[in-house]
Amino acid sequence: MKAKLQSLKADLYNVFVVGNADDRQLAKAYFLLAIPLFAIFFGWGSFPKF
Repeated sequence: MKAKLQSLKADLYNVFVVGNADDRQLAKAYFLLAIPLFAIFFGWGSFPKF
């Protein structure tokens, strides 16, 4: 579990701080942020209507 958290921390650091992430790291960061955001939108019932 500690190795997975260290890997996730390194991936997020490469995506947001350094800026030289590969596709796998970008996808991991996107899903890490998108899933809780969608849960909040659906929970509040204020999902953006396009």
